[in-house]
Amino acid sequence: MTAGSVAVGVLAGLLVFAPTSQAASQPIVVWADQIRADVLNSQFPQGFRNVKLKIVVKDSLAAIKEDLATVKPADAPDVIAAEHDSTGELVDAKLVRSITLGKERVPLFPKNVLDGFRYNSRIYGVPVQFENLAMVTNVSLVAKQPANFKRVATVASKLVKSGKASAGIAVGQSDSGNAYNMYPFFSGLGGYAFGLDAKGNINTSDVGIASPALVANAAQIKNWNDTKVIDSSLTTQAAKDAFIAGKAPFWITGPWDLNAIVALPFGYRITSVPSIVNGKSTSPLLGMKGFMVTIYAQAHQMKKAADTFVVEGLSRAGVQAAFANAARRMPANIKAGSGIDDARLKAFGAAGAAGIAIPNVPAMQNVWGPLGTAWALSTKGSGATAPVSAFTDAQTKVISAISARG
Repeated sequence: MTAGSVAVGVLAGLLVFAPTSQAASQPIVVWADQIRADVLNSQFPQGFRNVKLKIVVKDSLAAIKEDLATVKPADAPDVIAAEHDSTGELVDAKLVRSITLGKERVPLFPKNVLDGFRYNSRIYGVPVQFENLAMVTNVSLVAKQPANFKRVATVASKLVKSGKASAGIAVGQSDSGNAYNMYPFFSGLGGYAFGLDAKGNINTSDVGIASPALVANAAQIKNWNDTKVIDSSLTTQAAKDAFIAGKAPFWITGPWDLNAIVALPFGYRITSVPSIVNGKSTSPLLGMKGFMVTIYAQAHQMKKAADTFVVEGLSRAGVQAAFANAARRMPANIKAGSGIDDARLKAFGAAGAAGIAIPNVPAMQNVWGPLGTAWALSTKGSGATAPVSAFTDAQTKVISAISARG
């Protein structure tokens, strides 16, 4: 009997064989980091829809992306855990396939969260969680929450001037800057990394680092610098230390610092950054983690099984709540939020309601450095570069780098 065949009857004294479906007996191979692998094993101990799962644990999501580029087809995964901002790179390298969520599942996710896995008008992954920055306020220093950013800046400046605080808004930058941490301020002034085309896809030809709105509102950056509301000499760790020590009224951070927040010796609030300019959202960047179907699933005759598992299995509210609780991040599925008990985590999620998915195009790598530097130079205290000059120079560098990519 040949491999992959089974005897189904006897004809004229001879056994008759028919081929079996190889895909029916083999598992869906999933590459995941340890935290997501543990959730998969607990949520799908018997597999999904009569197809078993083979979970291969990798050191990190970065390692998954790196290994996928060099793995032999026979050893390749059918499904991978991935960060959404790798989508463009993986699609361009022809390593992942698009999926179809269907009209019944698209509404399960906030548009800005699902957009993280959207590339060239197609969806390439199911998000299971998201994270973003928020503003944490020291209630001992600020009894009443400021209704707008002008009040935030005024309170912060007075506390620094009086010596009650060593930092106004504790946000980490350092000499090289931190475009991610500063993005709520950037978007709040009208800046943006990339615009969108008529179909809603990222348009890398539309760079908004020195957008007209940002330039028009740049005087506020100078004021924040002059009044020591924002100081780029603070590293991320120094910003954290200042707030924990009660030496900063406001702190910009994310759910990765929940342990430190829970241990604070004073009362606090977790909110979004208040509006800076009317009509402009202080949108933080959203980072999503999810699962994608690889190009190898079809070669393994597992495309349908892999698609079904990712689309139907991993979009379920209960499964998403399990991922969220394990990683202490908000679930992507809106209904799964009811399964989160931590009010602090929910507050971070609410602060991301107007968030913008980190652009998932490879050209975004050319934005981080120049944009971060523009903030570092314009908020470094004495000798700071004029904001319009700093951001205009950053825009020129980004456009030049993207043009060089071809």
